[in-house]
Amino acid sequence: MEPSSEREREIANRVDSKAKAIAEGQGYWGDNIITEMKVAVPFVMSGSELDFLERYIACKRDTPQA
Repeated sequence: MEPSSEREREIANRVDSKAKAIAEGQGYWGDNIITEMKVAVPFVMSGSELDFLERYIACKRDTPQA
């Protein structure tokens, strides 16, 4: 799954950082991951960006090295 805009790239970078930390044993995919990522980015997400976030997190959970 590839981001298609600068803002989606920012979202992906934040999720990738979280996935890397989890892979290194620092943290986990908690129930509040969507909220955590919404706060982590320096902008308010649009509906389509939130959809991207949810799909990207699901992708990273299913295939953490991808």
